[in-house]
Amino acid sequence: KKEAAPKKEAAPKKEAAPKKEAKGDKKGKDAAGAEASPPSAEDLEKKRKDKLKKVIKEGGKRGVEIEGAADMGGLQFFCTSMETPEGDLELLVESMTAMNAKSDPTEEERKGGSGHIGKMIFSAGTEHLAVVAYVPEEKQAELVCEEW
Repeated sequence: KKEAAPKKEAAPKKEAAPKKEAKGDKKGKDAAGAEASPPSAEDLEKKRKDKLKKVIKEGGKRGVEIEGAADMGGLQFFCTSMETPEGDLELLVESMTAMNAKSDPTEEERKGGSGHIGKMIFSAGTEHLAVVAYVPEEKQAELVCEEW
């Protein structure tokens, strides 16, 4: 019985790995196919708008998380990383703006709400590292962005 149990556990792990690889292969083929033909200006603009939408959504969600942590533990300053901007400074600034947006309690999904907390966010891409810092006015006597 002891020998049979490990075999049963090992089989699902082996099955799960090829599925993940298959998904990765599909993404790789799609990306390679898209790179083969040069994208038009409209395609680039649409891609940028889609990415901006994702960045704002990620920033809003992260803002809610930071606000929740601050409410529970008296957090005043926070450092975190953002995935979606991929090192793009303009997109990282938009992400910070989304984090600091006033939270609307009437909306189904809360966004932002961490404008009262000092933050430094990082985003790394393949070629760039972007860093954005924010210190609310009421905390600027305690901390200066340049020194942080």
